[in-house]
Amino acid sequence: GQRARPSPVLADMAPPAWGFDINNAVDFPGVLPEVPDWQAQVETLLFQEKYDDAARETERHLAEAIRSNNDLGEALALLMLARVRCAQNVYEEAKKPAREALEKFRSLVNARGVASALLTLAKVAVDNKEPEEANKLCEEAVQKFEAANCKIGEAAVHHLLARMHIRDNEVEEALEEADKAQTLFEKAGDKEGQAAVLLVQGNIYVWNYRDAQDAASKCGKEAVTILRKISRPSCRHREGDALFLVAAAAYQMQRFKDGLKAAKESVEIFKEYGGPRTQASAMRAVTMGLMQSGSLDAASEMAAETVEMLKTSGKDQSLLAEAMAVDALVARQRVVKGIPDEESAMVQKAREVLDIFTTLDDEPAVALHRLELAQALQLTGDSSAALTEAKMAMEFFQSQNLKEAQGMCMMTIAQTQHNLGDTATALTMANKARDLFGDPMMVNQASDLVDFLKSQSSASGSGQKWVSTSSWGSYEVPTTVAPPSNPNEPGVKRSLYSDLVKTRIHIGDTPEAIAFEWQGVMYMD
Repeated sequence: GQRARPSPVLADMAPPAWGFDINNAVDFPGVLPEVPDWQAQVETLLFQEKYDDAARETERHLAEAIRSNNDLGEALALLMLARVRCAQNVYEEAKKPAREALEKFRSLVNARGVASALLTLAKVAVDNKEPEEANKLCEEAVQKFEAANCKIGEAAVHHLLARMHIRDNEVEEALEEADKAQTLFEKAGDKEGQAAVLLVQGNIYVWNYRDAQDAASKCGKEAVTILRKISRPSCRHREGDALFLVAAAAYQMQRFKDGLKAAKESVEIFKEYGGPRTQASAMRAVTMGLMQSGSLDAASEMAAETVEMLKTSGKDQSLLAEAMAVDALVARQRVVKGIPDEESAMVQKAREVLDIFTTLDDEPAVALHRLELAQALQLTGDSSAALTEAKMAMEFFQSQNLKEAQGMCMMTIAQTQHNLGDTATALTMANKARDLFGDPMMVNQASDLVDFLKSQSSASGSGQKWVSTSSWGSYEVPTTVAPPSNPNEPGVKRSLYSDLVKTRIHIGDTPEAIAFEWQGVMYMD
């Protein structure tokens, strides 16, 4: 497949915020030297995002093992406690029990236990953004699993390395590690592991290549088929992730009916086997599918329900911000479709999105959503306010030397300048915007604006307003896929709005973020 051109914006945006990760909550069967009877109960609590309950239950079994002088039970409980802390995203607190478990397993001369503890420490290092430490731990873990003749353990290490490379945007390395993991899982006959690798591969395909959505969809569907034959709760959770991947791929291929079906199935699974965060994440995908199918009332209801669920749980302000962005997107789409009395709600929601990202101190997201607010104001005809917001957004992008983002701001500024009666200045601004773009699609859209402004400069009278029916100003979904401008880069083109988004909320091996158009509904690494 043809790699998508990297956006200069992506390199300088804020680091991702990680949420619940199924791979931190569980190990693949056969990795641990022994599985305590109580472990499944704790894992279920983690799936339900009842982290405090999971910690209390684990600590209770740890205390019991210590009282009964059960050294192996103590080591296994310490390892589980480390996974609970990792699932809670408190990585420094996760290191202590993992290191204690490592020493216990060493004193017991339990080779598989030692390897498992090293793997857990490596997971903590990956999530704690310590790649050198993670690589060192993974290398040692692989050696220990090899010595213990545990192919599933070896595969689990390569699976972790693949996920680490995805987060570092090292796609080729990620695929190489995924291939190693898949080969080992197949040799070991571990079906859940094979499905987990398919999720990694599918997410690489859908978010890093322009023409691999179909391959991504096949990975997701194959994973679903495998997982439905296994009864473990962790497999239900991975099935929800796989359906999420299928929905994302379908949306990018404009197969909205298929995407909506998969997204709804994902939500149903997470209602039973997940918590509010995983449910809300998948509900956003349902919202986008409903919106693209024209069911704007249902989309609005789903978006509001998602926001309310996250406000009630109060566990993830970053995800709440992204859910509010979807709600604002639905409100704007309703305005574009001409639904009456929606304009004030659209602007209010856009302002609330801006406010929450400001509270989160996420400057890149604030600038992006400020530009969104400018476009919302433009839709209401308040060009003066739109001009102010667009200029403020551009100041940030200029300070970061992000040229394509500046170009987006300049296009909005040019629109507002024309609508305020200064077409000559608007034309100069639009030309400057066009010069900043490297993406042929964006160059074409800027050229459309330049041509429009030229026609208005020579028109008699005040000329036409720049309205939302234009190719760039409109948020309506194209009914057909435009032919690619470069035959070597087939597939649906992503808009710069999709590529600009960097504030990502991750969930297991299907991390995602909401962009501002249907093409970027879920961004996964």
